[in-house]
Amino acid sequence: MTDIAIRVTNISKSYYVYLNPHDRLKQFVVPYLQRMVGLRPKQYFHEFWALHDVSFSVKKGETVGIIGRNGSGKSTLLQIICGTLAPTTGGVEVNGRVAALLELGSGFNPEFTGRENVYMNAGILGLTQEEIDARFDDIITFADIGEFIEQPVKTYSSGMYVRLAFAVIIHVDAEILIIDEALSVGDAFFTQKCMMKIKSLMKSGVTLLFVSHDSNSVKSLCNSAVLLDHGVVTSEGDTNKVVEAYYGNFVQQQQDIVLLPAENTTTVKQTEIVANLLSNNEVFQQRAKFQRLQNGKAEFINVQLLDESGSEIDQVDFDQPVILRMVIQANSALPLLGLAYHIRDRNGFDLVYSDTGIEEQHISDTQVGNLYVIDWQFKVALREGDYTISAMLSIPLDLKAGQVEICDFVPIAVQIKVWKGQALPIYGAVYWRNNVTCSSINPKLLLGSDEVKNK
Repeated sequence: MTDIAIRVTNISKSYYVYLNPHDRLKQFVVPYLQRMVGLRPKQYFHEFWALHDVSFSVKKGETVGIIGRNGSGKSTLLQIICGTLAPTTGGVEVNGRVAALLELGSGFNPEFTGRENVYMNAGILGLTQEEIDARFDDIITFADIGEFIEQPVKTYSSGMYVRLAFAVIIHVDAEILIIDEALSVGDAFFTQKCMMKIKSLMKSGVTLLFVSHDSNSVKSLCNSAVLLDHGVVTSEGDTNKVVEAYYGNFVQQQQDIVLLPAENTTTVKQTEIVANLLSNNEVFQQRAKFQRLQNGKAEFINVQLLDESGSEIDQVDFDQPVILRMVIQANSALPLLGLAYHIRDRNGFDLVYSDTGIEEQHISDTQVGNLYVIDWQFKVALREGDYTISAMLSIPLDLKAGQVEICDFVPIAVQIKVWKGQALPIYGAVYWRNNVTCSSINPKLLLGSDEVKNK
């Protein structure tokens, strides 16, 4: 028995694109007539290749994320894997029953009621009438659309469509689950409910192919990922590596980014004044090579995590006070610079974030060649485990719309291990400080004794 659930081999897909509707008729008739009289057939279309020589494999029980910008070929690839679209070249091997949630409403007849569509869709996915009868109550309970189950689905909202479609595919005992971005239209509560169900299916050994624009969802769910860009696989493997490559591609397409090799980064003379700031600078520069983005206008010279005495550390106890020190150099005179950091868990999931906009501490009017030191002081109130801190240096453009010009982005600036220490265990990813008050009330003092008895 093979341990491969899905194998995609050299898949390419092309479409004929016609500039005018009547060109379709011309393409059907004219080349035939030209061939009859010995002329070279004229082509009235141009080819658009949605996928180019795509290859990858997914092992049984593995969860793989497919990421990429709109138009990168993700949906086309999923349709080919599901068998609803034929590739132009290449082949797909699928071992196991497949259940897919692709574009909104696929597989449903809008004229049928929700109940009728459940029976039709589950039957197409391989369940018998008796199996559907046994699972029907569980399906409608999970979908939670109430009396609308007896109404035509053409009357459903987009969220109700997704609720019912997802409820069906998770109850057909599929060995391979394929989910496109349709879940993004659901409400927050239902999306969380779906994620919990997906994780339980993953634990039971179901293979999952997951497409989402939410990089945190991909990081938290997927063992590995595949990045598509204009129909070509540009990166695959470790989820964090692929997500950072996706982010890097996006930034490079939005602004002028230069990927600087480590040996070309600015070197600063280690005078007595800056020697401490640059201690272990080589260690930081080595760590910073991973997926680093720079445009040359300003850059990180060093990023360190320090204890209260100023000593560099890579291990901390729960709730220990620390200083995150960033040393930057301005290579251009800039009116405004912003800094930010993310603390991420071992899966790359963002847990804590702050920036100088939130803290109202932007750097103004930088001078060429000057060093700037930014200290962030906080307590590491994180669950025991391994974490990374990423650092970003940018020029604010429109902060309300989240628009910045990135000068330097270092996905792995600091790596730390958090120990529980003397603290009690916490049952979440992050703890924040609470003001807790307790009150005692004697109802006899508020009500007469006879009234208390009557109550």
